[in-house]
Amino acid sequence: MSVNSSKPLTLEDLGKFTEDVLLPAIDNLIEEKLESKLEEKLESKLEEKLDEKLAPIREELRMIRDEIEWIKQRIERIEQTMSEDIIAVNEEVEKLKVKVADLERQIKMLQARQAT
Repeated sequence: MSVNSSKPLTLEDLGKFTEDVLLPAIDNLIEEKLESKLEEKLESKLEEKLDEKLAPIREELRMIRDEIEWIKQRIERIEQTMSEDIIAVNEEVEKLKVKVADLERQIKMLQARQAT
């Protein structure tokens, strides 16, 4: 369409302008708006679905972490008890060593008396 300012605008010129310029511009605007809205909705739905699917997994992970923490605490208590038991056994062994040494000394004294 050529621009001629001396020629009056006709309905045909307006129709051609509308077809060539306005409608494509309006189509582009509408398409961009629709794409933007569609993307927002899709992202929102996707996040919602993802959260829905991940919620049980997150809960299970939390429970597993709690169980691991419980196991760690239990192991610490067992290790503490074992350490205390080892100390008690060592103390008892030392007492028995003293008694055995005392008994051995008494036996030697008795043997010495009998030999005389």
